[in-house]
Amino acid sequence: MPIAQSAFARTTLHGAGLTFRPATLDDVPWTADLQTARKPDEPANEEQLRHWWQSRDRDRVDDRWIVEEDGTAIGYAYVGHPAWEKAPMRAARLLAWFPRDQEGPARLRRALTVLEPYAITDGAAVFIANTVEGFDDELDALVAHGYREERRSKSWELDLVASRETIAAMTEASRERMRNERIEITTIDVVADPEKWRKLHAMCEASIQDIPTTVPHAPESFESFMKWMSSPGMHADRLWIAREGTAIVGMSVLEYPPGVGNVWTDYTGTARSVRGRGIARALKCETVSQAVALGVRRVRTNNDGENKPIVHLNEEMGYHRIPGFIQLLKAAPAG
Repeated sequence: MPIAQSAFARTTLHGAGLTFRPATLDDVPWTADLQTARKPDEPANEEQLRHWWQSRDRDRVDDRWIVEEDGTAIGYAYVGHPAWEKAPMRAARLLAWFPRDQEGPARLRRALTVLEPYAITDGAAVFIANTVEGFDDELDALVAHGYREERRSKSWELDLVASRETIAAMTEASRERMRNERIEITTIDVVADPEKWRKLHAMCEASIQDIPTTVPHAPESFESFMKWMSSPGMHADRLWIAREGTAIVGMSVLEYPPGVGNVWTDYTGTARSVRGRGIARALKCETVSQAVALGVRRVRTNNDGENKPIVHLNEEMGYHRIPGFIQLLKAAPAG
């Protein structure tokens, strides 16, 4: 049984000519630079990385390493999963990032020969890997290593300057509909209910179950949920919720990185009981209208490719496609 609450790797690994030394908070700037160099249009935010690296979560294992070759740091590696007693599937996410050069795909495969046995020892039965649309060399390397493509998500960007009038019209129409539906749309900071965060947590846990997925969602504790709510980039006065009476039946929030980074929709979800009433649309409209008022020029969002209602809404709002993410799976060898 792995020790929960791991935020850094618990041991140094060696193999394939590489050394995996446990990462520390001192490695955050270097890792942020690597991440930004790999995808310059998506600059990493050091403050956000630091927040998650220093978090201890009793319901998760998150092991992080700096990969070295001949004493020089060349990459970042990660193995993470929910505590097995809470996980519907014994699936661990494996990640190995290297510079986007001709050596990258081979280094990725070398790293996986070290990370996979480690994950098996930790109890994993399935490996999850991810890459980005357009990173064809990494995708080919993963497939050659035995991974198979499972799902593709769609990522989008909305030009708030060009779409200002469309957003304003959609927001006003949604406000009128919410008045007719007797649904209150507001930010959570102005809600006086002392149970509002627990109600929001319960709604999110229920709504996320309906997102198309192959790897089932592991239940998240209220403590873990509040770490997300208190992370850099999250603001209570920018977290929009829908209420029917005193019940919270929906939410949508944009994450605003402090300083460097793009503004992304972090989550939009509604209770199953209120679907079909335009609540998700109303919430998304309020988040982007607020972003316009705050002077943000563009926002990004991501959704599963099979989530047709959200795909349709994004297209209607004027979002255009940008490279999405590819999820691949591999069964751990038996025995």
